Amino acid sequence: MNILKTGMMQKADPSQVEGLSRFFKTGKGQYGEGDRFLGIKVPVTRAIVKDCWRDVSFCDLEECITSEYHEIRLAALLCLVRIFKTSRKDVSRRKECIDFYLSHTEFVNNWDLVDLSCYELLGAWLADRDRTLLYDLARNGKTIWEQRIGMVSTLAFIRRGELDECFEISDILLEGKGSMHDLLQKAAGWMLREAGKRDQDRLVGYLRQRWNVIPATMRRYACEKLSAETVESLRRECITIRKSKPSDIPRLMDIFAKARSFMASTGNPGQWADDYPGRELLLKDIGSADSYVVQAGKDVIATFVLRAGDDPTYDVIYDGEWPYSGPYATIHRIASDGSRKGILHIAMKFALGKYDSIRIDTHKDNWVMRNAILREGFRYCGIIRCWNGTERLAYQYGPY
Repeated sequence: MNILKTGMMQKADPSQVEGLSRFFKTGKGQYGEGDRFLGIKVPVTRAIVKDCWRDVSFCDLEECITSEYHEIRLAALLCLVRIFKTSRKDVSRRKECIDFYLSHTEFVNNWDLVDLSCYELLGAWLADRDRTLLYDLARNGKTIWEQRIGMVSTLAFIRRGELDECFEISDILLEGKGSMHDLLQKAAGWMLREAGKRDQDRLVGYLRQRWNVIPATMRRYACEKLSAETVESLRRECITIRKSKPSDIPRLMDIFAKARSFMASTGNPGQWADDYPGRELLLKDIGSADSYVVQAGKDVIATFVLRAGDDPTYDVIYDGEWPYSGPYATIHRIASDGSRKGILHIAMKFALGKYDSIRIDTHKDNWVMRNAILREGFRYCGIIRCWNGTERLAYQYGPY
């Protein structure tokens, strides 16, 4: 009689089946599709394993690991971990455990089955051995579960202060074809977070170099133990700017809507009309290659126009003068979704990498922008009139 299987079947609780099935995503098209449950929670499974693991044979394990029931497969894996751990001086026995595990990875097919077994078995076994196997699993695993085994097994090394495999295997997953599965993002982010507990500077350096390519879920998990100040610094440092594309227009329209709402809430309801700047003008800016978007990671968070050459709007200035009459570029239509501060600073840093002199204007009621413009070192020059006759305060930045 297989005492492990019998013990598990006796603890079946039909009232828990629906909840567990939902929790482990067994619906059609979900990662646990088709898996079946007895309704046994993990503490109960652990108690059964603790009572009977000494009397469980590998034949019993074979029957249990191939079971249709999730909890029985978990019980087999927990027994295997027990056998492996208590055979420290019996290398052949430990190797038998590893061979069994590797030959049955198709049944280690959910995140809990992976996470409660792989680092205790493979990670511990490879602690003093060649670790190429984990790289191969991460790169060429037949399923996301084999790839996750490759990633989570590094926890055994991390706990010894050995972090190379964690960072290197994370890179393998990042370099994989297509988008990274959510469960692999969580696994990699989790391991990076654990590595960061041992060497925060190394984690921060890793994130800084890859911020824009690390998927959001992986990044969130990796940053959980970092301070808000550190994360914000990483976000700012890893912001990128690129030319806008027609496919960006829906996002740009959303950003301008948020900007109009913000301006209205801060006492400046009249600068931009309800539909400004409109799809037609955005397409014109994109067509002239003057429109840019600011990205934080892969998210478009702001936009601006940077146009070189004389702007007819600035030909006539009232109540002042331009301090520099040489070549300049103009920043127009700068707007953000409000998720990041310092967008003008970011745009200016970009602009000054291309041009020596920058001009900009804003509405007299736009005190938020007026203050931001002065903080960037612009000089107030006078009043200009837009094409529709409305007045704007005009500013210029160097050289003087």
